[in-house]
Amino acid sequence: MKRYLIPIVLMAALAGCKPAPVVGILTEPTPASSNVPGKEFPKVYPDLRAEFQINAPEAQSVAVDCGKVYPLTKGENGIWSGFTEPLEPGFHYYFIIVDGVRTSDPNSTLYFGCGVDASAIEIPEAGVDFYLDKDVPRGEVRMQRYWSPSMNAWRTCYVYVPAEYEQNPDKRYPVVYIQHGGGEDETGWFRQGKADIILDNLIAAKKAVPMLIVGDYGQAGDFAQILLNETIPTIDANYRTIPDAKHRAMCGLSFGGGQSWSIGLKHPEVFSSIGVFSSGMFGGVGPGAYAPFSVESQLPELVASADAFNQVHDVFYISCGEGDPRIEHTRAAAEALKAAGADVIFKAWPGGHEWQPWRKSLHEFAQMLFK
Repeated sequence: MKRYLIPIVLMAALAGCKPAPVVGILTEPTPASSNVPGKEFPKVYPDLRAEFQINAPEAQSVAVDCGKVYPLTKGENGIWSGFTEPLEPGFHYYFIIVDGVRTSDPNSTLYFGCGVDASAIEIPEAGVDFYLDKDVPRGEVRMQRYWSPSMNAWRTCYVYVPAEYEQNPDKRYPVVYIQHGGGEDETGWFRQGKADIILDNLIAAKKAVPMLIVGDYGQAGDFAQILLNETIPTIDANYRTIPDAKHRAMCGLSFGGGQSWSIGLKHPEVFSSIGVFSSGMFGGVGPGAYAPFSVESQLPELVASADAFNQVHDVFYISCGEGDPRIEHTRAAAEALKAAGADVIFKAWPGGHEWQPWRKSLHEFAQMLFK
């Protein structure tokens, strides 16, 4: 097994050794922490507007698409520049549009999202630091390759191990299997979501038990078959896990939240805790949306015996952003589940269908696990 650290781009301190602290609120225009090292733009302003500069002297038009398209203005030096409106705190994919062609920004680190390697900008949130680098013991994110007979191909998953893992060779650990959203991949929860940093900070503060986190690519083949019969056995064979349901959890965002429901919740013999973040499976969002949620059709086992259902599910957590079009369907589903007797925890976070609510969901969910 090889070990690799997934790079997370941080602002370098002027003094050199440690990353510059990011406090979540700015007092002056500051290069985004998601920029390529040494690049000044995009900049984030104290009012959370972003300023972009693009060098394209031969272009006839340049704009930034950050969920909304913002035309840039060409200067005499061939630099196009302009501002967005104030952006929601969190992580936002964006694209540069040059003469009608959508492309990435060479100033930005690239993240796999929207089905491509996309630019992104990190907007800090006041008072929120749980996903920022701190001076705490750091775990590792390792690349684990494994053969998939069902796909007849090699696959790659990423595995977070806590800082203490190598210092405790006789200790075994619980595992969270964490799934990305549509158009993203197995790197998403570590690069965009900062899951490893979230767990480092929680474990150092003794708010979460030391655990492994496994991110696998979920949009390939029969993923339930892959996860249950290939990924989990690989992790149990190569890491010091506690290989039983009480010490396994599954969670995911959006598409991955639906997988956590359809795989994790349906296999209590494998997973005892489930987290469903911003899933569209509760009905009514976009083309091909799921039918309205029904406890009777979705969870007949809950209807048959709420006590038995709750006994095998230690944590059943559902969340969604308050600005997400899925929120009302999700809230209604959580209320229906509670009415049917499920011990479900529901949380609505500020924000839309984006990474800030998902980071907050993981931060809260992880503190409940394996206690």
